[in-house]
Amino acid sequence: MKKILFVLPALLLIGACAKEPASELSSINLSESVESGQTPSFYTAKLTKSNSGLTTDDSTEAIQTEIASDQDATVKYKFEIGAPCYQHSKFDEFIVKQGAYIKSVSNYVVDRLIVDFYSTKGVNFNVYANAAGTGDPLEYHTSTVQTVDPDDGGMVYEYAINGTEWCINNTTSYKPGFYSITVVFTK
Repeated sequence: MKKILFVLPALLLIGACAKEPASELSSINLSESVESGQTPSFYTAKLTKSNSGLTTDDSTEAIQTEIASDQDATVKYKFEIGAPCYQHSKFDEFIVKQGAYIKSVSNYVVDRLIVDFYSTKGVNFNVYANAAGTGDPLEYHTSTVQTVDPDDGGMVYEYAINGTEWCINNTTSYKPGFYSITVVFTK
């Protein structure tokens, strides 16, 4: 009986001790060069439920989707979404099941990822600065970007990539729901 009284509170503490996000990354003025008519120094492309290429059924193979940047429609960023993933039928999110991934298949240098996700069970995915999704996961940082779902568990974290490769992996039994994944990159 004493073991149960000790083990139960210890298990509850494990869940309560989720790692806090690191401080914000340095800010980037995404509109500065566009407003002055110059070539943008940074581009953004946002992967969402509506442009992911997923359906409400589990995907059975990797899907590649190319998304025009917000700054210049001719500059496109290419994502690959591994299986099994699907669009949520009721909510504005796409789901990444265990063993699935989202990664870059573009050659642009990525400054950071801005990930807007459903978070009532914590961060149930890892972000890596390589295409294989291996090694040590990157640290997540707080963001000034607002989630699309502030009233029901939405959360936004940023990840410093500083390279051409990145991968988001689901290595848990949970199914993280993503509202959007924004890539900030240079051409």
